[in-house]
Amino acid sequence: MRKLKLQMDMTVDGFVGRPDGKMDWVTFNRDDGLKSHSLRNLEGVDCILLILGRNTKMSFIPYYASVANNPQDPLFAYGKRLTEIPKIVFSKVHEKSEWPNTKVNNGEIVEEVNKLKKQMGKDIIVFGGAKFASTLIKNRLVDEFHLLVNPVAIGSGLSIFKDLESKLDMSLVKAKSFECGIVWLHYEPKSKT
Repeated sequence: MRKLKLQMDMTVDGFVGRPDGKMDWVTFNRDDGLKSHSLRNLEGVDCILLILGRNTKMSFIPYYASVANNPQDPLFAYGKRLTEIPKIVFSKVHEKSEWPNTKVNNGEIVEEVNKLKKQMGKDIIVFGGAKFASTLIKNRLVDEFHLLVNPVAIGSGLSIFKDLESKLDMSLVKAKSFECGIVWLHYEPKSKT
């Protein structure tokens, strides 16, 4: 069965966005070590899941598509890999994608993700969307948590763990700090019950 990996930036106090969803607190001056680590985290991945919200439509896919077209960009290798990996975007409104290599799925998220995990293939990675991530976590669909803890606290905001109905015990697989101040925490759930 394929693994579902969740990768998200978060604050030291555990938020993935301000109350209004803004992420103006993210450390964008990522050092080469973190860039390389992010690229390595895509090894063994052949599917990206996204929710079609404002950030996805306005930034994620178009941004990395432009990065992938500019070999001079410091994130070129990462952007190229993100662009090459097939994407599935969940939406209740849109029926087809305006982006290449991207399909729209209008089904119920939990059911559809379970189907995807049972298909043959490499691992699946999810980037963001606080509500989307919360749904996946609540339903115990995440097999690996890759949390990029930024050196900032914002006091209040969006949590990806707010919908948990019971405790989620995790094992720390690896922790790595980077020059830019971000700490990468890789956790796996101890059990799915």
